[in-house]
Amino acid sequence: MVPRELIDSLRIAYKEFIISFKHAPYNVDPAVERTIIHTEKVVENSISLADSLELNENDRAVAEISALFHDIGRLWILLPENSEIIISDHAQASIEYLKSCVPFNQLEEPTRSIIVQVIKNHNKPDLPSKDNETNLFYIKLLRDADKLDVWRATSDYISRRSGKPNLAKDLALSEKPVVTPSFCKIIIEGGIPNKNDLVTFNDFIIFQMSWIFDLHFKKSFQIVNQKQYIRHLYDSLPKNDNVIEIYRMIRIYMENKI
Repeated sequence: MVPRELIDSLRIAYKEFIISFKHAPYNVDPAVERTIIHTEKVVENSISLADSLELNENDRAVAEISALFHDIGRLWILLPENSEIIISDHAQASIEYLKSCVPFNQLEEPTRSIIVQVIKNHNKPDLPSKDNETNLFYIKLLRDADKLDVWRATSDYISRRSGKPNLAKDLALSEKPVVTPSFCKIIIEGGIPNKNDLVTFNDFIIFQMSWIFDLHFKKSFQIVNQKQYIRHLYDSLPKNDNVIEIYRMIRIYMENKI
């Protein structure tokens, strides 16, 4: 069990950690603010999914803690004392932060192990092929909650695309108004596109649309449908046979899941 007072301590630890990132020199970096907002939204999504699944208090706590610290590595790695550390990705950086987080280390070892595995796998292209059902459940929950907010953020960006930031530039992608046919073909044929194959910003939009096939819970599909995230992404794309076919596939898939 996760004691209620320990959950409160973890919430306080997170709030205390991000305080400095709301001030100079970090507050001039829009990515910092996006990370903080994203974390808050992912926590909300995780709790919403947990409630829809009628999880008990302990399971709900594990889901909340995983969401609260899943991206903290994006901030932790910015600290001067960590500038020389070589980390493979932000999930690993989040795990490194948790190693020194006192209330986290007061959790029972099995709970710590679950949370570490969940954070480790929340941003991987695929689910781990070898893991127990408990870990996989929480991994799926966080991955769903994470995607829901990324779709929100991308939809918001598209609606004000003429402003800052320039996401295409940040991702080093071409802004040519085209979608790469070979990239679309992978999705149409039931494959999983590789992020490294992105060429244009529109490929990035299609790539995010394809995440629908990696969604796991009915409530997640209901939120996507209610918020019209996929429709917003689709409406921003130039229309051709490939784009229309991918959208058709997604709509059918969503309808079956809902």
